[in-house]
Amino acid sequence: MLQISSQLSGNKFMNVEQLKIPELSLRYLKAAKYVAELRSVTRAGEQLNRSQTAISKAIIELEKQFDTPLFDRTTSGVSATVYGEALNHRVAMAMAEFETAGSIYDQFKKSRRDFRSNPLFSMEISYKRLAALIALYETCDYTGAAQLLDITSAAVYNSIREVENLLDLSLFGKDPSGVHPTPYCKILVRHTKLAFSQIRHIVDDIASLNGITCGQVAVGTLPYSRTILTPRAINQLLAEHPQLDISTIEGPYNSLVASLRSGEIDLIIGAIRPKESAPHLKTETLFDDKLAILARSDHPLTKKNKLDHKALETMQWVLPPTGTPTRQLFDQYCEQRGLSLSPHAIETSSASMVRGLLLESDRVALLSEHQIYYDKKLGALTALAIDLQDTYRPIGITLLTHIRPSPATQLFLNNLRSVAKTLPIDINHAR
Repeated sequence: MLQISSQLSGNKFMNVEQLKIPELSLRYLKAAKYVAELRSVTRAGEQLNRSQTAISKAIIELEKQFDTPLFDRTTSGVSATVYGEALNHRVAMAMAEFETAGSIYDQFKKSRRDFRSNPLFSMEISYKRLAALIALYETCDYTGAAQLLDITSAAVYNSIREVENLLDLSLFGKDPSGVHPTPYCKILVRHTKLAFSQIRHIVDDIASLNGITCGQVAVGTLPYSRTILTPRAINQLLAEHPQLDISTIEGPYNSLVASLRSGEIDLIIGAIRPKESAPHLKTETLFDDKLAILARSDHPLTKKNKLDHKALETMQWVLPPTGTPTRQLFDQYCEQRGLSLSPHAIETSSASMVRGLLLESDRVALLSEHQIYYDKKLGALTALAIDLQDTYRPIGITLLTHIRPSPATQLFLNNLRSVAKTLPIDINHAR
């Protein structure tokens, strides 16, 4: 799979793709932001307590790395180009993440020193130190982190000690099973990852301004979206923009939200949870979908033209895990009708597991017809003749409220909305 770096000006990424840490100086990026806002190299140097030469060098190096002019120089000063403005926006978002981590640090720190003067929160630290922090957080092993970054264990250890010294706070504990992150370490890593995700998007934004669409989109998928909605949107997007890189992450809702909050994925697609929406999350409903009772096509109950809801009590069940939106809807449906199901239902969120269980038994499953669309077309599975009233779920997109999607992500979102409008009418219950 191509790296974004290979598509624009040779901008390099760490040799470890999953860490997604761009090799860009945080100090240089911060200098560029100050120049853009103050419209002066001299005033930027005064604000940052750096020489005019150092600020100029930072700008020149960044322009080399991005292979594009970030500023126009005139006798009256400097002004940001459209590329410089794009960089300025993303760096401001990255700085906001470090500042948020710093404000939370106030609850943990031992000294009274203002966090804003700490190099860690003011982007005056090397990205390599933070790469070591993230690598150790991911591996919980110094040797593993060193292998991930292709450096020595001693280098990882020294980087962690430097960050801990800046904080006067331990970030990792140790026990016989290895090292483990402290509560504040988890917070710091989450916001650091989000900051790096904003910096990564600078490349995409600059390319987009040049009429080039490039980048990566990481999509978190919940069970509903994996049959038609997401695959069709991906295929449609790549038919128009084959140079994009798309990856999907499958997992439970809480795990995907954690990945979204740390910038590891760009969005979540599936059944949304409006009742659980947090201030940092926003949702967009694409359509409402109703649940159905599914079975293999030659199941004895498929011969009946209509089933009463009391028939549910006699069935052998495959159900979604307790606590999921689908299961909550169904439990409410049964409770309202005084139904008592078999206490020995199989619980699983795996579509392939459900398929195997249904095809080789008389069990039935609670899913959407959307999730068996192709099995139904091929004559393997079908829906039983029972109407599960009041079991509509909103299907849609979950994003972070304060993050502007990258150009590639925005294109994917547009394709998702387009696909949602054209889904087969029998599985798309539009609002």
